[in-house]
Amino acid sequence: MYNPNSRNVREGMDALDRDGEKIGKVGESLGQYFNIDAGFLGMKEYYAPYEAVLETRDDAVYLDIGKDELDQMGWDRRPEERTTVSASSGQSELRGDRDRTGETLQLREEQLAARKTSVETGRVELGKDVVEEQKTLEVPVTREEVYVERRPVERRPSDSPIDASESETISVPVRAEQIEVEKRSVVYEEVEVGKRVMQDTERVADTLRREELRVDKDGDVDVERATDRQ
Repeated sequence: MYNPNSRNVREGMDALDRDGEKIGKVGESLGQYFNIDAGFLGMKEYYAPYEAVLETRDDAVYLDIGKDELDQMGWDRRPEERTTVSASSGQSELRGDRDRTGETLQLREEQLAARKTSVETGRVELGKDVVEEQKTLEVPVTREEVYVERRPVERRPSDSPIDASESETISVPVRAEQIEVEKRSVVYEEVEVGKRVMQDTERVADTLRREELRVDKDGDVDVERATDRQ
């Protein structure tokens, strides 16, 4: 049956149940059905028929079922995997398989899904402390030293007689270098702090449950499994 709301269903819209609770995001269109990406990170998919659309408004699609009814509708299988009605005979057929009637039992299994949360694992603070250390600097310096050298000469007449009242003095200034120590501040290193994202791999494990088919027979009953047929 054609539903006029189907033409307003677009990919990326929110898919909500009849009470307005979000199911997932609308995906691709598949003929009379459209895909819904649900679950954590879209790891679960539903295939809803357009005839289940109640209305579309505020960029959302409202379906005529409750969210808790999804797993009972068989919408977790793609449309080509479901039992469809033949246009020529009106009888049920499964992708060209022979006619069959009966009820469907769904087998379910759990899957692992990892959720990542950013948490603060520590903090780094940079600061400066003043420390003292003893430094020694060797500086070459010069100084003047006076020497007195006496040497004999050949005797010769003097220019003037010896006067007891006179004396002769030679003054020789002596110099030396002294060191004055001064301190000045210089930049010897720069420290830059930043953050980079590192990629690690962590292994998570858990015990998952899966439903397996069990067939109990009472009396003389032949049971043929579809997987046993050639």
